[in-house]
Amino acid sequence: MTLAKVTQENVHIFIPLKVAKITELLAKNNNISWKEDLLEFYNSRTYTVLEKEDTKLWYEGASYLYMRLDMKKNG
Repeated sequence: MTLAKVTQENVHIFIPLKVAKITELLAKNNNISWKEDLLEFYNSRTYTVLEKEDTKLWYEGASYLYMRLDMKKNG
């Protein structure tokens, strides 16, 4: 049995779950609405990089992505 390869064409399969988990972490730590948290993440550099298969950021867990987002946001 051959395992499917993650490519730029199918990396989008992993993103919704990552976004949901990161948004949940943002909601726990911010005093803004879930919608604002979601928009903040979608407009972040972290999300832009996450969409690119060759960065392998899609492989990282939600906690790592949240810390990366927080570090970028806070300098």
